[in-house]
Amino acid sequence: MSNLDRRIAALERKTAPTEPITIVRRIVWEGQQAAELETLQDDTGKFWMRNLGESELAFIERAKVEAWRSEWGVMVLDGFVWKTNLTCVN
Repeated sequence: MSNLDRRIAALERKTAPTEPITIVRRIVWEGQQAAELETLQDDTGKFWMRNLGESELAFIERAKVEAWRSEWGVMVLDGFVWKTNLTCVN
């Protein structure tokens, strides 16, 4: 573990949140900003797919029940949008 990692870990221990925090990172490409999330993945690699007819909020809440949370109460979910027509520009 690097010196910077140890310093960050020490700061996080001192400033641990009083309530759990959930961070949802929406991974999008150009043209997808308005699209809703279809998959989520936590920091351990666990993966969720959105069910047909399920709202985006219900999908996130479902994943939050099972997702990994750090010792500081922080949960990070990476959300992806897949159902679009992407065109590659070289």
